[in-house]
Amino acid sequence: MAGWSEKTNAPLSNHVASWSCLQKGAIFWSAEKRPSTDGLVDNIDARDSTELQELPQFEKHEPTEDAPIPLKEKLITVFWIALNTLSTLGLIFLSKRVFSDEQLKACQLMVVMWHFTATGLVLFVASRAPFRAFKAVRLNPWDMLPVCAFFAGYVVLGNLSLTYNSIGFYQLSKVMTTPCVVLINFALFRKTVTRYMLGAILATCIGVSFTINEAAKTQLFGVIIATLAFCSTALYQIWIGKKIEDFAVSGPQLLLNQAPISVILLIPFVPFFDKIPDLSEVPIEILYSVCASGIMASLYNLSQFLIIGRTSALTFNIVSHLKTIMILSIGWYSEGKILSGREWLGVLLALSGGWVYSHLALKAKQRK
Repeated sequence: MAGWSEKTNAPLSNHVASWSCLQKGAIFWSAEKRPSTDGLVDNIDARDSTELQELPQFEKHEPTEDAPIPLKEKLITVFWIALNTLSTLGLIFLSKRVFSDEQLKACQLMVVMWHFTATGLVLFVASRAPFRAFKAVRLNPWDMLPVCAFFAGYVVLGNLSLTYNSIGFYQLSKVMTTPCVVLINFALFRKTVTRYMLGAILATCIGVSFTINEAAKTQLFGVIIATLAFCSTALYQIWIGKKIEDFAVSGPQLLLNQAPISVILLIPFVPFFDKIPDLSEVPIEILYSVCASGIMASLYNLSQFLIIGRTSALTFNIVSHLKTIMILSIGWYSEGKILSGREWLGVLLALSGGWVYSHLALKAKQRK
C-alpha cells in the first residue's frame, strides 16, 4: 500500500540447517512484501492470507530484476481505480439524493439492507467462474454474529451522518477515523506513535474542529451523529483486523459472509425504526437512485478489494485522498456552499494532517 554460499562437501546437517534458514527468510520476506493500509481511513486490508502457498520452490542464487508490468495489466489496474473512484462518488451522492425524500429518510435500515444484499450478490458472482476474483469460504454463522452486528451498526450510523449533514462535512468528519484509531490503540493496547505522527494527528483534529464549530451552530444533531459514526468506524476497523486474522480469511471472503447475516440481523428492527414507504408516492427518479445506490455499493466494495491487491499502499493512499478532495469539491459546488476563511484553514489542516500521517505510517511499516 521492500522486501525487505555453501560448499558441496559440507556435512548434511549443515545443508538442512541452511535450508531451514532459507525457508524462514522466505516466509519473512513473503509476509512483509505486501504493502499495508495501516493508518488509512475507510480501508480494510483485503489480502488473502495465503503467503505460504506463494513461496518460491527453488533457491535463487542471483537477484533478478522485476519483470515489467504488461500494458494490459496497467490498463486493468487503471480501470479498477477509475471504477472505485466513480462508485465512491456515485454511492455518496446517490445515497444523499435517496435520503432527501421524506419517506425514504425514514427507511434507513431497509436502504442499508438493500446495499448489503447487492454487495453480497456481486461478491458471490465475483467468486465464481469465470471471474474467480477470490475463493469463497463458509464461516460459522454464530461466530460471525458479533462482527455482523457491529458492521451493520457502523454502516447505519454512517448513512445517518450523510442524511443529517452536508456532503462536505460528512466526508471531512470521516478523516477523524484515523486519530480515533490511534487513540483507541493507545488506550487499549498502549500502542504509541512518533511525535511527527502525533503532530499530524493534532493538525487533523484542529482542522476538523474548525469545520465542526461552524456546523454545530446549525446542525448539532448531525455533528453528534458524525462523531458516533467515525468512532464506531474506528472500533470496527481495529476489531475487524483482528477477526480477519482469527478467521484466517481475506476481506472479500469475510464480507461475503457478513452481508447476508447482517441483512437477517436488521430485519427484526425494521418495524421499530423504519416506516414502510408508499412507493407510489416516491418519485420515479428517486427509486432509480435507490437501485443505482445498491449497485454502486457493491461495485465500491469489489473494486476496493481488487485495487488493494493490484497497487502499492502509496498509490492506494493517493487515490483515497484524491477521492476525499473530489467529494468535498463536488459536494460544496452542488450545495452552493461558500467556505469562510476559518473553514478553508480547517479543511487544509485536516487533509494535510491526514496525508502526512498516512505517509509516515507507510514509511514506519516499511522499516519493520
